[in-house]
Amino acid sequence: MRKIKFIVLCLMSIALLLPSSLVMAAPAEFSAQTNEMRGLWVATVYNIDYPSKATTNVALLKNEAITILDKAQVSGLNAVFLQVRPTADALYASRIFPWSKYLTGKQGVAPLDGFDPLAFWVDEAHKRGLQLHAWINPYRITKKGTKDLSHDFASLSATNPAVLHPEWVVKHTDGNLYFNPGLPEVRQLIVDSSLEIVQNYAVDGIHFDDYFYPGQTFSDDAAFKLYGSSFISIHDWRRDNVNQLIASLSRALKESGKSVSFGISPSGIWANAATNPLGSDTKGMQSYYDHYADSRKWVKEGTIDYIAPQLYWNIGYTIADYAKLITWWKDVVLGTGVKLYVGHGAYRVGNTDVTSPWFGVDEIKRQLELNTNSGGINGSIFYNYSAFRKFPILGASLSAYYSQIQGTSTAVIPVTQDTTTVPNISLSFARPSGNTKTRLGTYFICGTSDPTLPILVNGQPLANRSSKGYFGYFATLKNGVNSFVFSQGSASKTLVITKDVSVTQAKPMKTIEIPSATAFPQAIEERQSGEKITLSCQAPIGSAVSVKLNGTSYPMKPAIAKTSSKLAYVTTYTYSYTLPNYTGEPRKVNIGKPVYAMTYKGSSKSRTAPATIGVIMTGAPYYAKVTEPIVDTYKKPTTSDGAASEVYMGMVDQVTGVTGSYIRLASGLWLKKDKAELFTNTSAIKGTVLSTGYQKGEKWDAVYFELSHSALAFPSFDGKKLTLVMSGIDNLTPLTLPQDSLFESVETRIEGGKGIYTFTLKSGEYLDGFSVNTTQNILMLNLKRRPMASAFGLPLQGITVMVDPGHGGKDPGAIGPLGTLYSEKGINLAIALKLRSALENLGATVQMTRSEDIDLSLTSRLDLSRQLKPDLFVSVHSNSMDDSADINKIFGFSVFYKENIAKELSQGILQSMVSNLGRKDRGANVKNFYVTRGTWAPSLLIETGFVPNPIEFQWLTDDESQTQVAAQLSQRILAYFSR
Repeated sequence: MRKIKFIVLCLMSIALLLPSSLVMAAPAEFSAQTNEMRGLWVATVYNIDYPSKATTNVALLKNEAITILDKAQVSGLNAVFLQVRPTADALYASRIFPWSKYLTGKQGVAPLDGFDPLAFWVDEAHKRGLQLHAWINPYRITKKGTKDLSHDFASLSATNPAVLHPEWVVKHTDGNLYFNPGLPEVRQLIVDSSLEIVQNYAVDGIHFDDYFYPGQTFSDDAAFKLYGSSFISIHDWRRDNVNQLIASLSRALKESGKSVSFGISPSGIWANAATNPLGSDTKGMQSYYDHYADSRKWVKEGTIDYIAPQLYWNIGYTIADYAKLITWWKDVVLGTGVKLYVGHGAYRVGNTDVTSPWFGVDEIKRQLELNTNSGGINGSIFYNYSAFRKFPILGASLSAYYSQIQGTSTAVIPVTQDTTTVPNISLSFARPSGNTKTRLGTYFICGTSDPTLPILVNGQPLANRSSKGYFGYFATLKNGVNSFVFSQGSASKTLVITKDVSVTQAKPMKTIEIPSATAFPQAIEERQSGEKITLSCQAPIGSAVSVKLNGTSYPMKPAIAKTSSKLAYVTTYTYSYTLPNYTGEPRKVNIGKPVYAMTYKGSSKSRTAPATIGVIMTGAPYYAKVTEPIVDTYKKPTTSDGAASEVYMGMVDQVTGVTGSYIRLASGLWLKKDKAELFTNTSAIKGTVLSTGYQKGEKWDAVYFELSHSALAFPSFDGKKLTLVMSGIDNLTPLTLPQDSLFESVETRIEGGKGIYTFTLKSGEYLDGFSVNTTQNILMLNLKRRPMASAFGLPLQGITVMVDPGHGGKDPGAIGPLGTLYSEKGINLAIALKLRSALENLGATVQMTRSEDIDLSLTSRLDLSRQLKPDLFVSVHSNSMDDSADINKIFGFSVFYKENIAKELSQGILQSMVSNLGRKDRGANVKNFYVTRGTWAPSLLIETGFVPNPIEFQWLTDDESQTQVAAQLSQRILAYFSR
């Protein structure tokens, strides 16, 4: 497919070069649920989609294929277009073309164990009710990467037809090799190799994309002289060469006796009306003239079964308006019997620029709605799989859309118990599900029972039961075996919990020494003068241990001073060392490696630490440059407390400390060493804010800062003041606020090597989000105005809410009386779906991070929120407690948030649940949960109740209760946006 270079702008310009892909057709009818094409292009060239890396490992190749097919299925799609011949090589066992280098790493090398990827893909696709179309690039021999040689015959296998017949090959100006479309032998090669696929594999179609002639400067004069004498123009001859190939292959496929479709996905513009009166009202590249692809002719003559133009532009785009193009293509296919599938640029979703039509995933939905409403379009194909992998919300949105237009739901909603009676539930344990071992002194047991009969535990009545028979029992454990006999009528079950009090005994040292792995530091350790670091090592208890550093020896203190054992047991020795002061030019000073020495029972040993200790003088020209798009920073050199804030690629700050795998920045925050490039400079980088500006928008305002270098920047908001701290800045330019800004004032100051802007919010204004973006030396502070509910029509129209049902897939969340049959993940999803319905009834646009029972990482959930930047993010959860707690006594509703922009709504939701539903108040709490870290929108996490508590569980799984929770949430959200 044609390479498309697009730029994601949010003052971050990240140029991504992706190939545009192709489309599909259907020989067999689709399922009864739909009669339209819903396809997915899976590109193999450059390993764009599959495999992610070239490999001969069969297990990896199978696993990646299954992942892609499963994703297509859950996204509501029904066909996959797999690129099986990306260049003159194959992802299948071919007698004509060698194995693809994109498959195994070297052209001609086969996968292990006789594995045939295409056979596997066909079989697995059909198991899932998906069609599998073989996507071929007919003329392309090589696809040159940035590091590849031009016209690289050496990279080709000796069995490649291009090597066997170099006279068929044209060296093009782009550095690639192409088969010459003007040669009859080449056309026959493509026909024969396509027939090879349909004869050996149960594919549903043969598919070409938009790669025909690579351009008008093609070196085929000799072939034109030989075969083009009847043509006045070489351009008409070239078009006829392609037409002959399409006609020949179409005829051969029909005569093969195989039920396959043949379709082509050309570039979206056949010709511009300004050039050709039959063309479209566009101004872009013309495939008729640039690729010599007369796709209009193929449709009008019925040579192909379907046409799938690549309409990778948005509705309203001046150069190539999607709406105008579908109208033009519909007119082309009208009355021909050829089906029209639209190729959508799914790879363009997720643009972080809020002004872009490709912001989020709504443009794809708008296009689908336009297709449906206008009629005459037989389906869609989406390029490419990687878009679905990077932006899971895309697949969820398509699934929801297709479910909506079919009038059915594809969401997997857990089967709840009947809301009135649960007859004849047998006695069973869910937590734990069977006999277990523990070190705990108490243990909470829950499960199900027949609600019509009393239940006894070791002969004593069990009181904590719901009306449906869900029970909870808090057991006290003695050391050893504890048996609990639960009985109901004639039925009884025994649960054995063994309290294991054994203590793993320390083993004596085999070798009397200071173990190398215990000598600090194991990696370079650097701090500033005056800071203390703890030097440490291990040695036998009773040793005299010292450490020598920078020419001085210091005695070390043991954690355990004495032992009655005659054997040598290890303990840790420490010394608190103060880093010395240095004068002169700010620099890094290497103090050296600590040398540890010990004497034990007359024997002396020493150990030199593997790494050095150093001092970073104040102002030393030692810097870190962030090397990944988004990187977390931490208040301490550990991830245990969660991230403090995010920094972005290219940002630079001075380094003031190094320990283990972390570096400390002048801002005081730590980040992982492998996320940054460390470098020294001849002199300190002096930071200056050169100019500033404020731009008001409808929802988002933007403040611009032109910097002398890309400094780290950290915004924070306390509810009234927004503070932007730029590290390493010692000269500021004032900012002038426009009259209609969010703020009444902005103050500037320099403090401790940081440039600080403090914005004071105007009375009556609401800040609902903030974020920073950088590109080169421009920093943009994005400021979100709270959108207001409409006074006319549906009140939440124009407001987007992202709803995140916690857990899912292999992660069940909290386990209650029904175990994994109905765990927290199912409760969360059921409430979330009801919340979606309630919000949509109020006019809101609702995006679900998941609408079915699938695995979804915390990173993916946060990334979805970051990409879409909704007006509100709500993560729906239910709670639990440790096994040692009596959960019969623990219940209630709680809300968690990290940023002050979510405080008001969090407190309001809690108040509604307590006042209107009688829920126990467990607080609106500040906590650094991963999914609540988004600063671009109020982001909060609710805990609706405690799953293991039998009374709470019955309430949580009751359909009416779930509806009430959703109603209260939606009304409180409405009230929030009505201020």
